Amino acid sequence: IGFVVTAWGLLTAYVSMAYLWPSKKAIGNGSGKSVTIPLSGIPVGKSRKIRYEGKPIIVVRTAESIFALSAVCTHLGCLVNWNEGDNLIECPCHGAKFDLRGNVVGGPAPKPLESYRVQIKGKIIKIG
Repeated sequence: IGFVVTAWGLLTAYVSMAYLWPSKKAIGNGSGKSVTIPLSGIPVGKSRKIRYEGKPIIVVRTAESIFALSAVCTHLGCLVNWNEGDNLIECPCHGAKFDLRGNVVGGPAPKPLESYRVQIKGKIIKIG
């Protein structure tokens, strides 16, 4: 019984960690001065996580603009997610909330998310 309980605990921990910290393959590879994404790759109102200079970032597209912010919560380092219904970026670990400029609007985060330069060139989003 002890073995089964231990195995179940380890499996649960592994699945939780894989959700909160996706692998490089899951969120793209990116190293260099800029990253490009097809504009059609992020529908209006949606987001996408990518890597930029080896760091996970979240790219959010609204009807007005496109925003690129660090995907790492400034509280304890969990990866944040886009909440389309509330138009906020939220941390699944402790409930920190950020606006599209990266400013803290709720929860325990001590500072804003880092933002990145975004340009739209034709049908391409360029970050960096």
